[in-house]
Amino acid sequence: MADGVIQGRRPHRSKFLLAYFVLAAIVGVAVAAFLVFAQTDSTKDPAAGAASGPPAAWNGFRPQGFEADQVHQIATYISSTYHLPDGHELVAVKASIPPSYQNAFVITDYAVSVSSGGQSSYDVIPAANSVTYELCGLGPQCSIASGTPSIARSRLLRREALELALYTFHFEPSIQTVVTYMPPAPGDKASYVLLFIRSQLAGALARPITATLPETKPPLPNAMSATEQSTVDGLTAPDLYRFSFTRGQDGGVWLVFNPPTDS
Repeated sequence: MADGVIQGRRPHRSKFLLAYFVLAAIVGVAVAAFLVFAQTDSTKDPAAGAASGPPAAWNGFRPQGFEADQVHQIATYISSTYHLPDGHELVAVKASIPPSYQNAFVITDYAVSVSSGGQSSYDVIPAANSVTYELCGLGPQCSIASGTPSIARSRLLRREALELALYTFHFEPSIQTVVTYMPPAPGDKASYVLLFIRSQLAGALARPITATLPETKPPLPNAMSATEQSTVDGLTAPDLYRFSFTRGQDGGVWLVFNPPTDS
C-alpha cells in the first residue's frame, strides 16, 4: 500500500515542480524587464544623476562651487581661449559679484538711457543679481599692449564679452544682467561697456552655444567668419554704451549707460 500511495503521488509532484519552475522563469523575466526599463527611463530623466548636466555643445566645461567661484572660473576659462596673433591672451578677465568697478566701489543700480518719441530718459535697473566683467589688456589703463586697434579686434572683444554672458546665463540661473567693461585704445581711458540682459538673449540661450558661435575655437582678430561677424554685430552692437558713474538719491553708486555716440 505504501508503494501504491507513493506511486500515485509522483505525477502530481512532477506537475508541481514544472509549474514552479515556469512561474520562477516568468518572475525572472519580469524583474529583468523592469530593471532594463528603469535604467532606460533614468537616462531620459534630466534629474537622473550622470545623465544630467550641460550638453556636449558647451564643451564639457562646468564651473563648481559657490556662485562667485563659478563666475571667476567662467572668466578664467573663456579668457584662456582668446589670443592675439603673437600667441598672448587677448585680455585678462576679472569677474565681480556683487558688481563693482576696479575694486573701487560696489554698484547698486544701472541707469540705462532710452529714447522714445525724440525724448530721452533713463530706466533704472537694480544691480542685484548681476555680474560685472572687466576685460583688461597688459598696457596702461587696461589697454592692449601689442598690435594695432582695429574693427576686427574690437569685434573679437565683443565676441568674448558675448560668450562670457552666454556662459554666465547658462550656468547661473539667478543672474539677470551681465555688464562687461571694454578695454580702451592705448592712451585713452576705458569708456565703453556692454550690457547684456537675460531676456534679450533668450533665443541664443535656448539652443547650444555652437548654434550661436559655430567656431568652437575663437578665431584670431582678422580670421572671424562672415557668419560669426554678423552674429556678433547683431547681438552686441545694440548693447554697447558709454559709461559713467553718479550718486543716486539713495546714496548708492549708479552706473550710467549712454549711447556710444555721446561725447
